[in-house]
Amino acid sequence: MSALPLIIDCDPGIDDAVMLMIAFMSQQLDVRAITTVAGNVPLRLTSRNARMICERMGRPDVPVFAGCPRPILRQPVTAEDFHGEAGIEGIDLFEPKAPLAPGHAVSELIARLTAAAPASQTVILSGPMTNLATALVMVPEIAAKIAHLVVMAGGDRIGGNITPFAEFNVFADPHAAAIVFDANIRTTVLSLDVTHTVRAEPERVASLRALPGAEARMMADLLEAGNTLEARWKNGQMAPMHDPSTVVYLLAPDIFEVKPCRVSVVTRPGDQFGRTKVKDTKRGPHHWVTAADADAFFAVIESLLKSRA
Repeated sequence: MSALPLIIDCDPGIDDAVMLMIAFMSQQLDVRAITTVAGNVPLRLTSRNARMICERMGRPDVPVFAGCPRPILRQPVTAEDFHGEAGIEGIDLFEPKAPLAPGHAVSELIARLTAAAPASQTVILSGPMTNLATALVMVPEIAAKIAHLVVMAGGDRIGGNITPFAEFNVFADPHAAAIVFDANIRTTVLSLDVTHTVRAEPERVASLRALPGAEARMMADLLEAGNTLEARWKNGQMAPMHDPSTVVYLLAPDIFEVKPCRVSVVTRPGDQFGRTKVKDTKRGPHHWVTAADADAFFAVIESLLKSRA
């Protein structure tokens, strides 16, 4: 069975870095391109951090395209206070040898999707949705080329993580999220409802660190750094597996429970700005992940690390 071609749009971020590691380790996935957006930290840092992970994972051949440096309408919001000024902790920082790929991420998304066959492409969005939203506004026809969109976004029963109602990726660009959700693309949504139930508990990180190989150490270092930051801000809790859930879903969908729905986004100013609203439907087009087997989740990561040692 051939590997699934994949485009990843992200804003690294520790959890994006873990997500990219998992994607690169899996023989089931073929990461064709990475597009970056301002989110956890400004664009220049998310773009550098993505290239750092590519180099550390031995994949400097994967092109990284820098995208939108700010949201569509709202004032920019980033999360350096949580993620640190560099946006990534747990690994030594360096300037990657591979430069950014020439061209803009939005133009690259348009070009790749336009050239693709109908309903043939898989795309992950693990940050604000500005790049894909802009591409959809410019060339709406590309929506038909995406077979499956997997996003880390929103929250329903659990509320938000940057306001009582809003999750960060959506809050950072609610108008972009609204455009993407309104495009009627088959979309799987990994929200705070499920990511907060899968955490990098110390015993899980210790199991990964005990594995042989530099990649296991790197994974454990990133997860421990995430735990330190999370515990500092969230009353001692360990880090949720926000962005990694998107890739693990593609690799092991059977360990998740989902329900069909339609997701909308509150874009009017007020205390619910950036809130995702979930309406149950029979046919989607969205699928809201409601539960995950946390032990099986980490077993996927452990299996990948063992295969690379």
